[in-house]
Amino acid sequence: MSNRGFALLAVLWLLVALTAVGGVSIAVTRLGAATTRNRILLARADWAREACGEILFARYAQHAGVRALDTIDLGRGTWCAARLEDPGAKVNINLVDRQQLLAALSGVSAPSSVTALTDSVIARRPFADVAELADLPGIDSVMLGRLASLLTVRGPARVDLNAAPPDVLTTVPGLTIEAIRVILGRRAMGQPLTSADELAAPISPPARKVLYGQYQDFLRAAAFAPAQLVAMVTGGVHGTRLTARATLTVVPLPERLAVVRREVE
Repeated sequence: MSNRGFALLAVLWLLVALTAVGGVSIAVTRLGAATTRNRILLARADWAREACGEILFARYAQHAGVRALDTIDLGRGTWCAARLEDPGAKVNINLVDRQQLLAALSGVSAPSSVTALTDSVIARRPFADVAELADLPGIDSVMLGRLASLLTVRGPARVDLNAAPPDVLTTVPGLTIEAIRVILGRRAMGQPLTSADELAAPISPPARKVLYGQYQDFLRAAAFAPAQLVAMVTGGVHGTRLTARATLTVVPLPERLAVVRREVE
């Protein structure tokens, strides 16, 4: 091959190399631009999440019954939503005693297996999440869904009588069906109970005897107001899937909420 041929070949290889380098440079530039854009969007989602937390706390200060914020348009393409839950409306599987846990599981497990399931839960705890119950033998997705409506890993080991559903109220020692009906009736009328005496007064003597017969266990297991609340706050940017979430454990104080734990996703 002549010198001219070698020169032409060298030029061709140089053009190929330059094209490849150019392509890599363009790809790197595009990746960098996409990364920068995602960081900006995530920062905006973070801002929306923090704003929603402040809105939730401000509304709670005005009305302690606030439990949710529907999706709010914050402007500049951002949105947020929040909800406030009372963990006392469920049974804390990490803290309750065996008898109360047995009562909670009796509603979703066959009588022949509830004792074994209760022992398995006690041997495995503490749980970081109710979803971890799926690792135990005998718990399928259907049962897990039912358990998730009754159980929690947050809050104290006391059931809030003014927030818990009937299936959870049945786990509280000393509560008969009649007593539970009184609790639900007072709740429906917007008259939450504030003491055991308020519960004992309207129920029949037999139901009252059951209540007072297990009075110490009742006081240990029951509450009349939330000791803690859990706020789940989400922020995002319209037109994207990027969201920023935070779970805040808060303590209700007069006219405000005090954050005692913050978990950010």
